[in-house]
Amino acid sequence: MTLHNVPHTFPHHRQSCSGASGTQTSGVLAPDILSVLDRICTTIRKPAKSVIFRQGEPADFIYFLQSGALRIDCQLEDGRNLVLDFLWPGRFLGIVENDVYAWSATTLVDVHLKRLRRSTVQSLAQDYPRIMDLLLQQKSASLMAAKNHIILMSCPTATHKLIGFLLDYSKRPEYYNPTTQVLTLVMSRKDIADYLGMTFETTSRVFKYLETHNYIKKINHRQIQLTPQILQVS
Repeated sequence: MTLHNVPHTFPHHRQSCSGASGTQTSGVLAPDILSVLDRICTTIRKPAKSVIFRQGEPADFIYFLQSGALRIDCQLEDGRNLVLDFLWPGRFLGIVENDVYAWSATTLVDVHLKRLRRSTVQSLAQDYPRIMDLLLQQKSASLMAAKNHIILMSCPTATHKLIGFLLDYSKRPEYYNPTTQVLTLVMSRKDIADYLGMTFETTSRVFKYLETHNYIKKINHRQIQLTPQILQVS
């Protein structure tokens, strides 16, 4: 199956790529560029909790996420784990400056990816400079995600951080039902804690606080309902 016949393909039309951080980017790929990338990509599918690549491994491939969700994290020398971002359909990953991956990518749900050998993309970019334009757009999106992450981390309290995260994450139409206000969390509480720079215990305590004070209603371990009270928080 070629890229032309599947949903969430390479962005050959203008589209918005928005993550939990609220980052957006758009790009236009001409048909000739689309055809070139189509010829060199391999389709892969991975179940939830699969590692796409690990920090420190040779950066042989660039990936394009067609469906599903990924967690991007980094292991620090002192053993702490930082979640840097959550990626959604329409994003490239594995674009690096060096020869190794600086972070790890793990699936949160079942995913559908396109894999491109990095050396092949670099060779083709000499004849098709617009390929590099697309990758630069994706790097810009990553920088914007990092900026928004820093802004979220600068919130004065743990409660503000978690509310900000939930409100940003509710922008994902795949996981938020505006009619019922039900938000499905594909990431774990620990993932959220690592993303917000908080301990698991603090994150759990703030979730309980939000529930007790009617900001959210817990449906089950993975689903919560956002109440009008939290939706009015700016």
